[in-house]
Amino acid sequence: MMTVVGDAPVTLLAVQERLVGVHGLWRRTPGDGRSPFACDGPWHLMLREVGDIVGHYSETLLTNAAGKEMQVRKVDQSAPRTPLRTAEVAERDLVTGWLTLLAEPLDRKVVWLATAHLARGEDAPGWTEIKRITGAVQGPSALAWRYRKALAALVCRLHGLPSRDWRGLVARDGAALTSAARQESLGCGAVKW
Repeated sequence: MMTVVGDAPVTLLAVQERLVGVHGLWRRTPGDGRSPFACDGPWHLMLREVGDIVGHYSETLLTNAAGKEMQVRKVDQSAPRTPLRTAEVAERDLVTGWLTLLAEPLDRKVVWLATAHLARGEDAPGWTEIKRITGAVQGPSALAWRYRKALAALVCRLHGLPSRDWRGLVARDGAALTSAARQESLGCGAVKW
């Protein structure tokens, strides 16, 4: 059993927020499978075409100072990936390591996928999609219960409490998770518990 001293979260909502935050850190982590050696080609001789750059394209007609109309193509891209600082790498590795504290592989998958949905800005995890991806036999509401139970087990293990104490945490904080998501979807803003 691993006990974490320091700033270990004490509520289910705090654990969820840390896990959601780590998805952004993983997105900014370099080394996504691209070759670092493909940068020596004659790229300055290439003509760009639609589809070369990933993003949403829009075309606009602009009038220059001489009165000529020019067609301009704009690309909306995602935010640039800024490099990680040492503290961010430590946070990413620490919080991701919390998933190893969960005994069941399905619990680890459910927690990771549910927090990925929240990291994308969705109001609540897509339990039907998570059920399809994991191949779980439980229904969406059972997966939502399993998620809350896994978060409570994480809090217990981080603080060195017996794992049977998860029931009290779910009873205390489980409603906060669902009501925070509900208030978020109603546009009430983040709830501080």
